[in-house]
Amino acid sequence: MMKTGFIRAIAAIGLLTSGLAAPAWAEDAPPAVSAPNMKVDVSAGTLAGGAAVMTGFTGTAPLGHSLGVQLDAALGNADQDMRGGFAGHLFYRDPRSFLLGATAMWSSVAGPHLGSRSDIRRAGLEAEVYLGDFSVLPSFGAQNANGDTTGYASLAGIYYPTPYLALATSVGGTGNHRTLQVGFEYQLFEDTPLSLIGDSGIDNKSTPFFLAGIRYSFGAPSKTIKDRDRFDDPGNIVRTMNTSGASSVTTTNGHTPKPSAAAEAPPT
Repeated sequence: MMKTGFIRAIAAIGLLTSGLAAPAWAEDAPPAVSAPNMKVDVSAGTLAGGAAVMTGFTGTAPLGHSLGVQLDAALGNADQDMRGGFAGHLFYRDPRSFLLGATAMWSSVAGPHLGSRSDIRRAGLEAEVYLGDFSVLPSFGAQNANGDTTGYASLAGIYYPTPYLALATSVGGTGNHRTLQVGFEYQLFEDTPLSLIGDSGIDNKSTPFFLAGIRYSFGAPSKTIKDRDRFDDPGNIVRTMNTSGASSVTTTNGHTPKPSAAAEAPPT
């Protein structure tokens, strides 16, 4: 029954995505993705109660004028446990105002029992609304882990004090997990797409986490962080799951995972 519900959720999202079509008024809008681009990052700190290293990758490409596709990946180690996964985005975007898309993700993390692992599968919808120097990013969908199907949801916000600095926060949850996260990204040089990143968070089930590192973007012409977020790539949802979202593992027996960390939505 739970697997059937998850399959139905995926089918519904597919129908919604197939209905995404660029209206006539959007023909004058900039393209959904300015040019094919990639982004890599590496960070280190504390996660799941121990030392951690995490790497992330995204590759984004336009599909015609108003649609875009993105692949996410992440791989890391936290408290001597390997974790990682893959995801895909299909989205419609007018970089002047909003993004609307569908996502699917698989991730493998530690838990829910000590020494065990969980495969987490998600299918959902994401949106981004651009309001001057602010962005609002809601997302929601269905999650299946250990035979337990439930929903997930998050609401994130980004403020750009300058085009080269992003300050982010998010709240979210799944099942009986509730999360809070804050983060930043700062571009070091105007003409070089190298930036410092930092994330921290906490939830009601586990220990806080702190990660800091660097990110490099390439492929598309050099842009500010604000323009990259709106004209190039959405956030890496796999990196988010394997850092701030890993405590969302659930089972039909109500077990909780090995202590992990917080939030549900990527800050940038």
